[in-house]
Amino acid sequence: MSITYSAGHAARRGVVSFLREVAAAVGEGLELVSRYKALETKTDRELSAIGLTREDLPRVAVHGWTKR
Repeated sequence: MSITYSAGHAARRGVVSFLREVAAAVGEGLELVSRYKALETKTDRELSAIGLTREDLPRVAVHGWTKR
């Protein structure tokens, strides 16, 4: 027994898939903003204590950070 889907069903699946991808991208963007803001609120002295400068913040927010 084979199951056949209509073109409408396939289109709905495509839309749902697209919306899931958009939701995931928005979630990732919000996470990046959250990481950046958490670092941005630190003083230069606090950043220096963990081996960072203000110039590092965008890179660290996007790619993460490991202590050197």
